[in-house]
Amino acid sequence: MKRLLLIGVVFAFLFSLLTPAVAKAEATDDITGHFFEQEMRELIDAGILKGYGDDTYLPEKPVNRAEFTAFLVRALDLEMKAAADYSVAQVSESPSFSDVSPEDWFYPSVITASTQSLVNGYPDGSFRPKNEITREEMAVMIMRAADLKGVVSEKDPLHFEDNDEIQDIYRESVQRLINLEILTGKVDSEGNKFFDPKASTTRGQTSGVISRLLHVIHPPVPLNYEVVTLTNDGEPDVDGKYETFEEAKSHASGNQVVMNGNNIVWIKDGMAVSNKFTNVYPSESLNNVVTYVTSGVEMKYLAATETWVKVQIADTIGYIDADTANLNPSHMVTKRSYYEARNGDLYHHVYNPITDSVSSYVYGKAPSFLSEGKKYYSWNGNTFYTTSGDQVGDAYQYFNRMPLYTKTQYTAEQLDAFIRAKRPESPLVGLGEAFKKAEDLHGTNAMYLLSHAIIESRWGESDIAKDKNNLFGINAIDANPYENAYTYESYEDGILEAAEQFIVPGYFNDENWRFNGAHLGNKSTGMNVRYASDPYWGQKISSLMYLMDQYLSSEFELAAEYGQYGLAVSKQDGTNVRSSAKVDNNDIYQLKKAGSTVQILDEVSTNGTWLKIAPKNISDRSYQDAYVYSHGGTYGTLFEPLTIAQ
Repeated sequence: MKRLLLIGVVFAFLFSLLTPAVAKAEATDDITGHFFEQEMRELIDAGILKGYGDDTYLPEKPVNRAEFTAFLVRALDLEMKAAADYSVAQVSESPSFSDVSPEDWFYPSVITASTQSLVNGYPDGSFRPKNEITREEMAVMIMRAADLKGVVSEKDPLHFEDNDEIQDIYRESVQRLINLEILTGKVDSEGNKFFDPKASTTRGQTSGVISRLLHVIHPPVPLNYEVVTLTNDGEPDVDGKYETFEEAKSHASGNQVVMNGNNIVWIKDGMAVSNKFTNVYPSESLNNVVTYVTSGVEMKYLAATETWVKVQIADTIGYIDADTANLNPSHMVTKRSYYEARNGDLYHHVYNPITDSVSSYVYGKAPSFLSEGKKYYSWNGNTFYTTSGDQVGDAYQYFNRMPLYTKTQYTAEQLDAFIRAKRPESPLVGLGEAFKKAEDLHGTNAMYLLSHAIIESRWGESDIAKDKNNLFGINAIDANPYENAYTYESYEDGILEAAEQFIVPGYFNDENWRFNGAHLGNKSTGMNVRYASDPYWGQKISSLMYLMDQYLSSEFELAAEYGQYGLAVSKQDGTNVRSSAKVDNNDIYQLKKAGSTVQILDEVSTNGTWLKIAPKNISDRSYQDAYVYSHGGTYGTLFEPLTIAQ
């Protein structure tokens, strides 16, 4: 999974994945610091190696045949079977050795091992339990144990200086165990390698051999998931390693996170940041895209599994592929996007955690409930919270929610005046008439359409704009944007065709799959849901409209359009729009989807309460008036008024 750690946090603990953890942290027993400490503790924890009752394990003590047999039977989990099947009452039916009796502590282990063909006695019928076991005897018993568990191995050639001292009956076992890397030789001070077949083996060495046998029989399951404590100024602390995501998650508490390799895969709360183009889906199945975002976008984290992350973007709650998100726990988030009220305007400072960069723009008017100079957070651009998480109010930006099929008061000459004032060398100067023509012919607000063109073409300076007269990047798909972008005969042709063929039918027509309301909006409503991967594309265009409105209203001594009319949102599908304030078979169209924004021109109290709204005159429509029934005061049950920031 590609979920990188928090930007700026470098993890220096990859060695921990390669260094097995010590099972317990005893600090004063006699195996602390021993070469075979890790293997001995592994066997102690598994109940295979037992101590001497005084907190000692005697790692250098030689092991006899009885002890080694007991270790082996316990390691293979055969001891309980022996105790049940070969009790004192069943001696006559059990394998027997002349020097092993049911009263001996090792009797169940020896009988079980003999029954499983792990050990043999001597020709005289003895087992010789107290004899120190030799390395070659240990080899044949270990190999029989491996065979019992179905281990397959080849014979490796032996290259020991003392090959000839290994008895023939043990040679194949040694060769196979060398192949399995369960047994190794000894190296003297001159670099010569010996097997030393007749030497005894210590409790520490025996632990090493049995541990390696168990790892061959039961290859360790990779403990890929770690519970980690992270801090901004210290080394990460690995608190536990686990086989599965769910197991690790169940052991995480407080601010701990779950990691897989170098990636955070679960956090209790915090931020999800897209690390590539990311689709947002309505369910865990990750089918049927709702919206999408570019890389470096902050999303509210809600939950996670190995395959998906549940997030909130604007007001949309959905699921994204786990590989497309970096998870940043709350206590590690030191920077994030925020809003600020300054001189009556609302500034949006957008932080990109991937590039560790900030960009800013004036979104519109600052809501009156925001204090100057303080930071406020918002996921949707209209509901604001203090840095401590307290909600302070809700207010919308007029141009972000205004229906884009409404007409602006500003003339072609005035639009050109704005362009000339801000970018006098821009190729857009002189195109005011084309934008007004698109408004008249196709129902695209000229102030909006100009702002859209400015954003997409960088004030007309992009190569696609200059070379192809394409101000909106029409068909400039990511695979090869310049080559794929459409070419038009003139800027005016490009403007008119973009409005007629692309914007209006795709984003203003409520029967089109792209339609989410004919306003700019965000990743939950409006054009921005499916138009752009930048979640703030709609806010940035409304920002330009706001600045344009401020400049033109001041320059030409006109009333500003911002907040001039009330806005309301439909609360149900299929709201009828009528040509007059009465029900008389006078339907002209429907607001087919809930969430459609209307501009309220007037309230009419005739035959109930009616709202006169700006008619949706797109394409070939040319309605004079449009009315909706409000079913009560303050827009009734069918419409919800939007509080505009003032």
